[in-house]
Amino acid sequence: MSSNDRFGYDPRKGRDDNAGRGFDRVALLGKLSGDLMKGALLLAFVVSAFFLYTCFYRVDASDQGVVLRFGKHARTVETGLQLKLPWPIESVYTVPVKRVQSEEFGFQTEQAGRSTVYAKKSNRMLEVADMLTGDLNLAHVEWIVQYRISDPYKSLFHLGGDDSGLWGSGFQRITQDGINPAIPDTIQDVSESVMRKLVGDRSVDAVLTLGREEIAAKAKTDIQTMLDEFDAGVDIVMVKLQTTSPPEPVKDAFQEVNRARQNKERVVNQAEGERNRQIPAARGKRDQLISEAEGYKANVTQETVGLISAFNAKLAEYDKAPEVTRQRLYLEAMQEVLGNVGGKTIVDESLNQMLPILNLNNGSSANPLRGTK
Repeated sequence: MSSNDRFGYDPRKGRDDNAGRGFDRVALLGKLSGDLMKGALLLAFVVSAFFLYTCFYRVDASDQGVVLRFGKHARTVETGLQLKLPWPIESVYTVPVKRVQSEEFGFQTEQAGRSTVYAKKSNRMLEVADMLTGDLNLAHVEWIVQYRISDPYKSLFHLGGDDSGLWGSGFQRITQDGINPAIPDTIQDVSESVMRKLVGDRSVDAVLTLGREEIAAKAKTDIQTMLDEFDAGVDIVMVKLQTTSPPEPVKDAFQEVNRARQNKERVVNQAEGERNRQIPAARGKRDQLISEAEGYKANVTQETVGLISAFNAKLAEYDKAPEVTRQRLYLEAMQEVLGNVGGKTIVDESLNQMLPILNLNNGSSANPLRGTK
């Protein structure tokens, strides 16, 4: 083979084949460079769009946003459209700080509404609700704890471990609903501990009847105290005892005891009512008799004082003129005595003989000799 054949020169054709091949290489390189340029522009556009997309975010009206810069808390933002540095420099987590969350103990609501539907009782629910009281009885207590996030940063990073913390298996849950899964878990554990302690310090009657409000108020205070010690960033809104009743196996017997106690209270109330009716009447009668006795006493005292005064006056007159006073007193006494006698016969001592027809034993007023002397 000649050198011309080796380098692509054909003297019969009168042209060089390498010249065409060089032209094809230039065109191919131009095309490749154009495709690379387009790819680079597209990649730049995608990267720019990604960065712009991760720079802008929106916080709902019920939420607050926690912005982290390289994993460190940078700031907490309020509602509205916000701007941050692109990911992975800054990341944001929205936490519902104005929504009230609820945890149910001893029961589970499947569908809330006018006619609430509850889930069937499970062994776990019964274990939570059945408690030992202070007088060694059993009580079935169901309650609700309502809470609200007060500090979004503390609620995200102050509670939780490797399995449920921000960087553990709970990471996806936080990005979806904004609640650290350690928060409801901690509230459940703390609430069960506090409620069992409070129920264990009281009798079964206090738990089932009069002590419900007191237990709920004390539980709210104790749960809040423990969460503050954990620095959880959570405020307890309300603790409400939904149902307090005896366990199912002894429920009928307990109801019988309650009915007997109600009958006892009814009879006692009736007796108290009769007592309250009789005592005021007796007191009124007593006061009336005392008033009458006081009046009689005052009347007799006044009459006695008057008689004494009259006697003293007569005695003074008697000392002045004894004979005249004696004669006057005698006449007044005879007038008073004889005035009450029906028939009177006065016989003078100078009369020697009595008429036979005169009947001195007849006390009739038709005596013809009345006043004969």
